[in-house]
Amino acid sequence: MHHQTRSTKSDYEIELKKFLNELKNRELNSSTQIALASIRLIKKLIGESKWKTAGDLLDILKSEERSLFERIPDELNVRNIWRRVIKIIKDESFNIEKNQAQIDTLQGNLFASTISEIIIEIESSVSNTASQSLEHIHENEVILTMGKSQTVEAFLKYAARKRKFHVIVAENAPYLDGHEIASNLQKAGLDVTLISDSAIFTIISRVNTIIIGTKSIFANGGLKAHVGTHSLALAAKHHNIPLIVCSSLLKLSPEYFPNSNNLPHLLPSDDVLSSNFHPNLTVLNPSFDYVPPELVTLFIFNSTKNAPSYVYRLIREMYSIEGEEEEDELF
Repeated sequence: MHHQTRSTKSDYEIELKKFLNELKNRELNSSTQIALASIRLIKKLIGESKWKTAGDLLDILKSEERSLFERIPDELNVRNIWRRVIKIIKDESFNIEKNQAQIDTLQGNLFASTISEIIIEIESSVSNTASQSLEHIHENEVILTMGKSQTVEAFLKYAARKRKFHVIVAENAPYLDGHEIASNLQKAGLDVTLISDSAIFTIISRVNTIIIGTKSIFANGGLKAHVGTHSLALAAKHHNIPLIVCSSLLKLSPEYFPNSNNLPHLLPSDDVLSSNFHPNLTVLNPSFDYVPPELVTLFIFNSTKNAPSYVYRLIREMYSIEGEEEEDELF
C-alpha cells in the first residue's frame, strides 16, 4: 500500500540521532529507559508522518523499522517495541478502515491510545514483577544472583519487606555490574555477600534459588544474558537448583538464536586483560551469553509466569504471527 511521504523528518531525525547516540554511549542505563526512549521515537514518527488510514501508518512504521534495525541489529528489545506498536495498531484499526467516517477518530486517538498502552506496560513492569517475589523467596533461604538488573533488585527488595534471607551476588566481571546491585541491596537492609565469578561453583551448593535478569528472550525460550550466565546456569543444573528469570514481556523476541543479526559482537579485549600480556594473545570478550531454554526453570513476567516451553505461544500472541507472509517477515 502506498503512503504519502512525510513533509519533514527534521524532528524525527533529531530524536533518532539522539537515541542512537545514547545507545552507543550507554547513556540509557536500564531496559526500562531504553524502552521509553524507543516509544518517544515512535511517537515522534507517528505525529510527524502524513497518513490517512491505518494501512498507511503501518507501512510507514514497517519501513522505518527495517531501516532502523539495519543500523542496530543487536538491539532486540528496541525492535520488540516497534513490533508491539505495529501489532496493537493493526488490531485496533481492523474495523475502523471499513468506515471512512471514523478516519478522523482513528488519526486523532488511535496512536495516542497505543502509545499510552505501551508506556503503562513499561512503567509498571518492574513493580508488577517484583510483587510476585513472596511466592518464590522464603524465610532463611539463600538466593544467588549475577550482575545488574533493575527488575531483580526490585524483586529482592520487595521480598525483603516480609522475609529474612541471604543474597549472594556474583560481581559479573569484567564490568563488575554486580557491585552496584550488591551495594543497593545492602543500603536497603538486606544481608548480602559479594563474590567473584570464579567462586560460583564453590558456593552454589549452599544456594536455594538462583534469580537473574536477562537482556532478551529468544523465541525458543533461550536467553540473551550477561556474560557468565551460561556457566552459572550449568552449575545450577548440576546441583538441581531452580533458575528463575525475571523479565518484562516486552523482552520476548520472535527471533531465534543464532542468526546473522543476533550473534554476540565482541567488546574490547583490553576490558578483560591488560596490555601487559603478550601482544599476540587474542582474547575474546563477547557482549552476551546465550543460555538454552533447558537450563531455565521459570520465567516471571510482569503479568504472568511461564515455563520456557510456553514462550513461543506468548510470542505468537504478542506479535500476531498469523500467516506465512507475516511469519516470514518476523522470523
